[in-house]
Amino acid sequence: MLTAISAGNAPQRGAAVRLRAACALAALLACVPAGRERIEVSSDLSPGGLARARVDLESRRAAQPGSLAVRIALGQVYYRLARDALDRTRDEAAYLRWFEQATAEFVAALELDPRQAEPHLYLGAMDAYRGDLNAALRSMRISKRLEPSGVAYTNIAEVLIYQDRLDQAREWNALAVRRRAPYGAVAFNDMLLAWKSGELRVAHGNFERLRIHAPEMLREINMARLPEEPRRFEDFAAYCCRSPACGPYMQNACADLSLEIEERQLSDEAVRRELVIELERQRRLRKVYEQRKELEIEIEVPSDEP
Repeated sequence: MLTAISAGNAPQRGAAVRLRAACALAALLACVPAGRERIEVSSDLSPGGLARARVDLESRRAAQPGSLAVRIALGQVYYRLARDALDRTRDEAAYLRWFEQATAEFVAALELDPRQAEPHLYLGAMDAYRGDLNAALRSMRISKRLEPSGVAYTNIAEVLIYQDRLDQAREWNALAVRRRAPYGAVAFNDMLLAWKSGELRVAHGNFERLRIHAPEMLREINMARLPEEPRRFEDFAAYCCRSPACGPYMQNACADLSLEIEERQLSDEAVRRELVIELERQRRLRKVYEQRKELEIEIEVPSDEP
C-alpha cells in the first residue's frame, strides 16, 4: 500500500523501533509535515460521503485558495471519486472528469509550494492506477528527494515489486529499515515480495504480523478501500487480484493461487484523454521546477540507483 507521512508509534522489527507513517487515507487526511494544517474529512467513503466531502472542500478552497491542506485533501477526494466512477459504475466520462480535477489539485498544491512531497506521492499512486509504473516510479523518486523519509523508500520498493525488479525492491526496503521506515510499510512490502517469489508460507506469516501490529496497512490497496478488512492472507490476495490497482502487477502470483485478475476497462478515446491530462501535468510541473532550479527536480527522468 503506497504510504504517506504522519507521526506515531510502531512495534519493533528486530532491534529497531520504527515510527509509523501510515496515513489514514480512509479518513481522507491531508498528510502534511508537523506544524502544517491537517484536514480530516468524514471516513464515509460511500458515494454520498464522498460527495459531501467534495462540497465541503470545494467551499473551503473558494475561501482559502492558497491552502495546501485543502488542495491535497480535495485532490484525494476527486481521485477516490474517479476510482469509484471507473471501478464501480464503469462511467468513463465521470472518471475522466474526476481524474483531471484530482491531477489539477495536486499540481496546484505544487505550484503553491514546490517543496511539498505529498502531491508527488498521490500523483504517483494515480500513475500506478493508470498502468504507467515508470511514471509512478519517477513521482516516488521526486517525493523521496523532497522528503527523504523511510516511507519514501518503501514506496519506491513497492513500485519496484510491481515492476518485477525484486532484487532492487529488497535493496530499497532494506534502506527503508535503516531509515526507520514504519513497520507496517516495510512488512507490507515483505509480504508482497514473498508472495511474488512464491514463498507463500512467508507471505502468510507477514500477513499475520500485519494483521496484529499494523492492520491499517491491510484496509486499502493503493488508495482503494477494501470492502472489509481481510482476516486471512487468501482474503487479501483475492482483493488484490480483483483490484485494477494491484492484480495486473501480481499476475503470476495471482495465477499461483488460481485467482483471476481484473484489468481497467477503458476505451481508446479515454486512454488518449488520460494522455492529454498527463501532458498538461508535465507542462505545468516543468514550469514550476524551471523556476525553482535550486530544488534540482527533473520531472521526467528516473534514476535506477538508490
